[in-house]
Amino acid sequence: MNKLKLGWFLVVMTLGFQMAQSQLPYYQVINRYKTFLIDLDTTSTQNVKNWLATLDQSRKWPDVDYADQNSSSWKTTEHLDRIIKISIAYQKIGNVYYQNDSAKRVISKALDHWLTKVYRNSNWWYNEIGVPQFWRDIITLDGEFLKARQRSQALNILGQFRIRPNFTGANLTWSADLCLHYGLFTQNDSLVSQASKLLAKEIKVGNGEGIMLDYSYHQHGNRLQTHHYGAAFIKENIRLAYELDGTPWAFPVEKIVVLKDFLLEGWQWMERGIFLTPGSIDRAVSRKGFLKQDISRLIPYLSQLDKEYRSLDLDAMLQFQKGGKQNLKGFKYFPFSDFAAYQQSGFSFFLKTISTKTEVAERINGENQKGTFLNSGNTYFIKNGKEYTDLMPFWDWNKLPGVTNFESATSISRSDFAGGVQANGSGVVVMDVETLGADSKLSASKFWSVHKGRVFCLIADITLKGLPHSIFTTLEQSRIQPPLFLNAVNNIPSTNIVRTPVKWIHHHGLTYIPLTQGLMDLSIGGVKGSWSDLSKSGSKDVREEKVFKVVLHHQNNTSAAYLVDGATQPDRVQEEIDRPDWQILKNTKICQAISFNDGVIMASFHQNGNLKFAKSMIEVDRACLVLIDSDKIYISDPLKTGGKLEIQINGKKLTLDLPADGTTINQNL
Repeated sequence: MNKLKLGWFLVVMTLGFQMAQSQLPYYQVINRYKTFLIDLDTTSTQNVKNWLATLDQSRKWPDVDYADQNSSSWKTTEHLDRIIKISIAYQKIGNVYYQNDSAKRVISKALDHWLTKVYRNSNWWYNEIGVPQFWRDIITLDGEFLKARQRSQALNILGQFRIRPNFTGANLTWSADLCLHYGLFTQNDSLVSQASKLLAKEIKVGNGEGIMLDYSYHQHGNRLQTHHYGAAFIKENIRLAYELDGTPWAFPVEKIVVLKDFLLEGWQWMERGIFLTPGSIDRAVSRKGFLKQDISRLIPYLSQLDKEYRSLDLDAMLQFQKGGKQNLKGFKYFPFSDFAAYQQSGFSFFLKTISTKTEVAERINGENQKGTFLNSGNTYFIKNGKEYTDLMPFWDWNKLPGVTNFESATSISRSDFAGGVQANGSGVVVMDVETLGADSKLSASKFWSVHKGRVFCLIADITLKGLPHSIFTTLEQSRIQPPLFLNAVNNIPSTNIVRTPVKWIHHHGLTYIPLTQGLMDLSIGGVKGSWSDLSKSGSKDVREEKVFKVVLHHQNNTSAAYLVDGATQPDRVQEEIDRPDWQILKNTKICQAISFNDGVIMASFHQNGNLKFAKSMIEVDRACLVLIDSDKIYISDPLKTGGKLEIQINGKKLTLDLPADGTTINQNL
């Protein structure tokens, strides 16, 4: 080929590449994101009106704290948030500020202020992720009228993202998303392709951080973060899957399957509709509003992708998110996260334990300053979502719901023994408890049995070593919601605290019944608190809430038991107590067990041992959890070591291989 032909060949190739680049759907993806931002916005017109009227001569809003340097909730970013919301109003057809010149001028002035000051935070996350996310949205919304200088400076801030080698889960998704949009804005196919592949690769089920094999979600080690970092992960990826659908960078179908399964098998089981508990959000418990997460507006975006897969299940979840009928029923244990959920039409029960396989709640960036005893056997009952939502400033944090503790305890110690077994909508959860103080140590073995709308708790071998202190288990600590009865229907307690032998207490559709002797405290008074007690960035405003708190007191070197009944009407409770359809078979350090008249047996063995019930006998040669229902036996390993188990039932020997991950196996009897 001569030089002239070679020259023409290179020109043609270059033009062909440029044409191919220009035909890539950069604008299609950007416009989809723009539409997404506009469609999901709920900002009131009045707020936009106020912001347009109050931007001052220095191009700042007087009520924004520009000097703030809090690392957990940086108040200065409110400036950027307002720019985005005004920009949405400017771009939204039908809005009173659509294509409004005054709104455009305020946007431009406010942009120039930040671009001049270039505010930074001591927390790397804001500089590399949080602030670039705001500018990703600003460029998406305002790219058409940004001046060349503004666009260049905006891209420089967006370009602060870093995809670090150690990033996983939400952190990787956030950073790769920024890389993707930087590539879209600069029409860099290499960046867009690289980012889309990283995003898709992280949508997986595994043992590391991210979505676990049981569809719980971990971040920052073995911490359950389904509705914290997991919320960011699922929300961002639903939106990204929608943005990239039908383009060369679209997520593979199997990744859409993972996203749907995470929502249906993990997310929705750990909440009741849009309401959740501290057990699935870790340190975010100290953030106002975090126990309510409505993703109903995102579900349709996911449903339209791979419509053949589980669309009806997503529709049922969507309806409950929007206030419809509860579609889940039964018990589910998450062995990778020491978490259990029990879903019924009338209420949901959640239990978060801890072991050497899971981490204590995080306390960083000035957050979760009182959460020492979080996740150490916390129990939560939700009927309407008002029980715990934003109640955290008014909690007695030494007496968290479900926790067995003593007055001067300062820390918890994790045990190897924690697990669960599940079958036919019922289940067992166990945990060895140990809390420590300066001069004392409390230990106990706890066993929760969930069956037919009731939660039984057995507490064995309650032992406090060192100086004597008050030992207790908190049965509940929630917002007061009538009706409230003590020992009899319509016997409404009028005093704030009752410390007396109690037969039963009924509150908000649940009945709390002590099954062993012991004094109980019933507190129904007002409690004052502020969010700043929990987080350095929290509001210092002191408010008051009426809190329902029930505490069962224990003697040293004893065992105890109680029942929370969500199935029996108050006028039938005494009859249930007098003629129970259950029997506590054992409640010792070695074995805890309960049987029911319908033939269900539930037992926990700490070591080799036996259990007699009716005319039968179970013998095991090692630690295990056992649930017998009809002609099947369900077993798991609470130590999560795996291996052989020999079990004899009425002389018949079975040999089973227990999984090392704590999951339940079963065998016909």
